[in-house]
Amino acid sequence: MIIRTCQPGDIEHEAAVYNAAAASLPGFRPVSVDDIRRGANGRYEPGTRFYAEDAGRVVGYATFDPTGRVHYPWCLPGYERMAHMLLVAVLRDLAGRQVTRASVTCRPDWPDQVEFFEDFGFEKVRDMVTFAQSIGDLPTMFQRPGLNVTLVQPDDVPAVEALVPGLLRLKGKALADYLLRTPSLPADAVYVLRRKDGAPQGVGILIDNEACPGVDEIDATAPTYWFGAFGTEGLPAKRVNGLFSFLAPRGKDAQLIGQDLLWYGTSRMESNSFNWLAAQVPSDAVHLLAFYERYFQKRGSFPVFERVVGTSGSRF
Repeated sequence: MIIRTCQPGDIEHEAAVYNAAAASLPGFRPVSVDDIRRGANGRYEPGTRFYAEDAGRVVGYATFDPTGRVHYPWCLPGYERMAHMLLVAVLRDLAGRQVTRASVTCRPDWPDQVEFFEDFGFEKVRDMVTFAQSIGDLPTMFQRPGLNVTLVQPDDVPAVEALVPGLLRLKGKALADYLLRTPSLPADAVYVLRRKDGAPQGVGILIDNEACPGVDEIDATAPTYWFGAFGTEGLPAKRVNGLFSFLAPRGKDAQLIGQDLLWYGTSRMESNSFNWLAAQVPSDAVHLLAFYERYFQKRGSFPVFERVVGTSGSRF
């Protein structure tokens, strides 16, 4: 048995391996070869896929994202021992790319996967908590006249980055490109609540795109980041129609800033293509989590684990 990198046609074996390996797990949904292709579309990089092979047959695989996000190594029944070797190959490759930390998400109802990563030195750092709320059930208290709100501008980016230190995954030019030049983030989706002097007091995102699934169509326990939710920048993420997210500094004004940003985002639209708002927030942003717990309905959560990768010469 060998561990090797991707060869032409390998990606077509992944569906068969996953469907056999995960069939007995809660919430399992079989995937097709077309599903695998669509999932890799736009970010498929052969160097981020490793395969376990036995006598010319693919019996397991592991994938990762160059940002450091690692996925569980799936193996056919009887070949589960190959998962360890696959993850070692992934971590060594990340070390060679000078990625300093690896992260992984798991379904909370798949404890064997959680235990696997914990045994590999991954430690839980947070939960990603998902919420939903009907537009018709939003509190009426949000409306406040005279708000100073405009679309985000390039000069706002340093202040936006500083609103909640450590939360955003991108900085500087990369953050500016994400907020201002991401094709799937419409120009009017990101807006800033300003103080009297024009400085950003908070920033909100509201995505209205009927081409994206609504929150009622998404598995609430799936360990999937939602595109546009602050704290997921630069990560592979699922687009969700009606996604609302906001940033505000820690402190007593956070709740009011969140109300103002949500009211502005929903009231500025003459019509929209969704009836439900969606939200996703990291549990270690306690003041932001408290806002959603007060005004939204919790739908689910999944844990996030991280570990130091080390260097290319490290032993795993």
